[in-house]
Amino acid sequence: MILRARPGLRSSVTAAFAVGALLLSVALSLGTYVSARHLLLEQRERTALRQAFADAALVRDGLATSGTGVSEALGAVAPPAGASMYVHRRGQWYSSSLDQSGEALTAVVRPVVDDGSVGLGWTSRTQPNAVVVGIPLPTVDAQYYEVAVASELDNTLHTLAVALLVGAVLTTVAGAALGRAASRRVLSPLSDVASAAVDISGGDLHRRLRGTDDPDLTELVESFNHMVDALRDRIQRETRFAADVSHELRTPVTTLTTSLALLERAHGLDPQAERAVQLMADELSRFRRALEDLLALGRLETGIDDSALLVTGSRELVRQALAASGRSSDLLVPGDGPDDPAVEVDRPQIVRALVNLFHNADLHGGGLVDVRVVPGSAQVDIRVRDHGPGVAEAERERIFERFARAGGAKEGTGSGLGLSIVAEAVRRHGGATWCTDSEAGGAEFVVRLPVAERSEVEG
Repeated sequence: MILRARPGLRSSVTAAFAVGALLLSVALSLGTYVSARHLLLEQRERTALRQAFADAALVRDGLATSGTGVSEALGAVAPPAGASMYVHRRGQWYSSSLDQSGEALTAVVRPVVDDGSVGLGWTSRTQPNAVVVGIPLPTVDAQYYEVAVASELDNTLHTLAVALLVGAVLTTVAGAALGRAASRRVLSPLSDVASAAVDISGGDLHRRLRGTDDPDLTELVESFNHMVDALRDRIQRETRFAADVSHELRTPVTTLTTSLALLERAHGLDPQAERAVQLMADELSRFRRALEDLLALGRLETGIDDSALLVTGSRELVRQALAASGRSSDLLVPGDGPDDPAVEVDRPQIVRALVNLFHNADLHGGGLVDVRVVPGSAQVDIRVRDHGPGVAEAERERIFERFARAGGAKEGTGSGLGLSIVAEAVRRHGGATWCTDSEAGGAEFVVRLPVAERSEVEG
């Protein structure tokens, strides 16, 4: 079953304007055509009637002259262009034209003329139709008929119909264009709202809609900005609360860690007590890492301090992260050239993000294989490879969420926040993070950062 996409609001408004313009133009065109046709027909009938009376008078005068035959009387009269004259006298038909029979052409008005009245009508026996006028001539015992083909009237009506049709088409196109412009004007505030919503969802909580003088939009703008203010205040309160709780828990955790260290060095504990102490030490260590990660996330959510941004070489960042995690700088694959692509970052945050990636490789990837720096025209990629089985494609986005874990050899030992810190830190720097398969068969995590606009590396 094929589902057709519903037209958008802009298309619907445009179509509505176009249909409205089409209906209006058709109605006006039909009204104009009917009115014009009626007037032109009346004018043509009056003209034909006047001409027929004039020609009938000449024929009557000719027949009234002694010794003049009907054919001679008709020959003495010059009919108008496209018209034919017929005389019916004593059962005989006489015509100025041999094209058609006068009896057939005049049938539409002959009953009226037989009654002694002037007859006027239209016949379709010609192409185009013709107006037929019949006039009784009792003084000469005859009936006069004049048949005038309405060629000019037909051409005029055809030209008028074409002009009205073209006008209707142009009016419809103009209506569609007007609808498009109106829909763009109407939807412009919604586009601003959508753009602001995208920026806000990306973390820019300072984004607001511009003020407007339009009274119909003022309430929308004020409500949206008020909503963003409330959202920002709530996020800040929750961030401060998490940071305060994490900070307050540091002291008792430190005390517990010290006490457990003393218990671990104590002698004479039975094996069951030693296992219990070791279990508490492992869980406390995990709890401490979770607190540190929560504090790091809290600092990230407060935003990047521009004054903390420094232009640093990408490979130098990797070397610092390797050193901070206790690893050899030999894990950094040498570059193809001497250049070290510079990035403008909060150095401690990005170093911590890279350390988290290294720690993740140890926990879930069988250990770190190497780190490569791949420069590009506008960005630089830092690729971290491990020895593990890789990450299932369905899990590659979810693992960057908070407290999400994929399977691994040491599942449960991490805080569940390491990769989310990586993603948040890189996103705050205008970059992106994702996971893919490495050529060696394990997982490869990619950190993409924009290249610094300034080229001077700061110490």
